[in-house]
Amino acid sequence: MQRRHFLPAAAAAVAANALLSGRAAAQAHDHSAHDHAAMMAEGKAAPAKARKYDSLVKPLASCMAAVQVCTAHCQVVLATGDKSMGDCLRTALDCDVICGAALKAAGLNSTFTPALAKTAMAAMEACVKTCKPHVEHHVECKNCHDACLVAIDAIRKMA
Repeated sequence: MQRRHFLPAAAAAVAANALLSGRAAAQAHDHSAHDHAAMMAEGKAAPAKARKYDSLVKPLASCMAAVQVCTAHCQVVLATGDKSMGDCLRTALDCDVICGAALKAAGLNSTFTPALAKTAMAAMEACVKTCKPHVEHHVECKNCHDACLVAIDAIRKMA
């Protein structure tokens, strides 16, 4: 498997793992989502509580996966001595951290999700701006740029 095919898959796996860990933790600790007595009496599980921020999960996870691939690409380019990707790397690293927090909050159905999503949107807008000059030359930057735009749109629709 070539490196360029491996990195997107690995990044997606990392994002999915973060999401699933957050959801598992939320389900393990959210005792109000189901009634144990009713489940025992009826012999079946109660329906899961609706997640208010599910519309953000997939776009944020996709954005994070693309950002992680872009980050790795920027590091490779910088290692060759080409400094043109420095700003792109800095904003991609910011975006990765901030979008990761928003993704975890959304997966947990946290009341902090809107505030984190707003901050993530600002980070993604900065990422889009710094990736834009590179989209014609680097597919990793184009994918990052496009994934950030989709996630920004999802956050705007949430508000």
